[in-house]
Amino acid sequence: MKLKTSLLAILLVLFTVQVDFAQIPFLEGGVLGDEMLDGKYEYEELFFLTGKPVVLKGIVSIPALPKDKDTFTQKVTFDLSNTDENITLTRNITYNVVKTQKDAITQTLYERTISKFDETFVTPEGTFTLGKYKYNDSRLYDHSPSVSYFSGSLLSERTYYLNGDYLTNSGFIKITDDGDPIVGFEHQWGQNETLVNHQEITHSIPNPNYDSTNSASKENLVWNGTLDINLASTQKVNFVYQGTDPQSISFRGSYFKVTTEENVLSINYDLPPLSDAGAINYDSYKRNISDVHKSNEVVLDSQALITPKIRDIGDHWAKDDIFLLTSLEIFDVEKDYFAPDASISRLEFGKAVVNALEGVLPEPTKTDLIKRKRPGVTTPYLDVLVDDPDYQYYEYIKAHNIMSGENNYFKPNEPITRAEMVAVLIKALGLEYLAPNPPYKTVFTDDAKIPEWSKDYVYMANEIGLISGYSDGSFKPNNRVSKGEAASMIYAFIKHLKDEITYDYREKIINR
Repeated sequence: MKLKTSLLAILLVLFTVQVDFAQIPFLEGGVLGDEMLDGKYEYEELFFLTGKPVVLKGIVSIPALPKDKDTFTQKVTFDLSNTDENITLTRNITYNVVKTQKDAITQTLYERTISKFDETFVTPEGTFTLGKYKYNDSRLYDHSPSVSYFSGSLLSERTYYLNGDYLTNSGFIKITDDGDPIVGFEHQWGQNETLVNHQEITHSIPNPNYDSTNSASKENLVWNGTLDINLASTQKVNFVYQGTDPQSISFRGSYFKVTTEENVLSINYDLPPLSDAGAINYDSYKRNISDVHKSNEVVLDSQALITPKIRDIGDHWAKDDIFLLTSLEIFDVEKDYFAPDASISRLEFGKAVVNALEGVLPEPTKTDLIKRKRPGVTTPYLDVLVDDPDYQYYEYIKAHNIMSGENNYFKPNEPITRAEMVAVLIKALGLEYLAPNPPYKTVFTDDAKIPEWSKDYVYMANEIGLISGYSDGSFKPNNRVSKGEAASMIYAFIKHLKDEITYDYREKIINR
């Protein structure tokens, strides 16, 4: 019972993932630029409420979110303009965010509503003021050991009154937003949020030439438009190698870890035609149908990495992967020799995977060491002692269930097999439940040799392109894994997190 209680406490701490609610500041078509001071960012928004696409530029203020609260508010302000078109826009939104943690299933529910919403935009037609609105943005985060995936729904309706309010005005604009599920993810190497929003615009003003005696005369001049808004915001870590010029230097090159944010916007619009003078042509049945695209990428951070001094990888096929992963300290860098063709043990592989998921785990404090040695404390595995220098890694591996062991023995010094290696990586991604119902066969020629317990992991690893097998079509599930092969697989795992998932969550959605 003490073991279960201890591990549950660890599980709750490790899976209480801090997520920033919404990289995209609002559901309109906007693109963030460089960060300025005090939480302010350069910002561009495409504005269609005069009946044509207009770029508004200015500043958006997005304060940092609290990391330790389940309920909080966030105030976002916009100050935008286009002097050539004589348009200005101010928008002040106060969001209320409620977070509900579902620890037993490692999920988090978010509900975001608006408690205060003030918006005014001035156009050559007059001043429009927000008069009423409806808004709801709810999301579900599912936390796997390596990735927090999320999906959400968005509904919104807004009405703006021209030169007045609901009772007295010179016209109105009504906007209805009905989005596809908002999708995204967060992990050690980046995050993404993709929004697909279908927006309908109704613009109505009194007809100055209305003739009540003429049945063909229209009391109001009305135009309608639709926008299909595809917006994605992506943060990603990239690895940049830089060589050194001086001959008398102790190392030939090193890596930098560069974090960038890219905002991509694509809008297909269907608007009324314009006259030669640029005004709405209410008498034409033609439509102004086209699209517009914008993107912007900024560098958020650049960090120099250590340069490992390893003597035995110069001609090895996996040297580039080994050099990068040791630079990231995913593998031990305290030795001169990596031994790339030696078998990697279960503990060595487990530690490397944890470092790839979380970064190097901190050393235990004196308090941690004292707690471990108290009477009745049960270690994560039967063959792990409380004074083991890698105790925190065993705790993490057990709590996240990324390596099972055998009969509660971890067997740290035993070599890991290819089937076991793939199982660890797919468990870390949380994808094992997507395999088909048995019985089924994998694509590998030695399918019969793949242990039944590992078949779902092998199937999914091939499905997402993490493995491809040998040239003869086999997988060789029971072969030992060399340290070079392990480095190559863990780099492929990181690349999948950085690049393939981004493609799945961004390009496949906004370019469909």
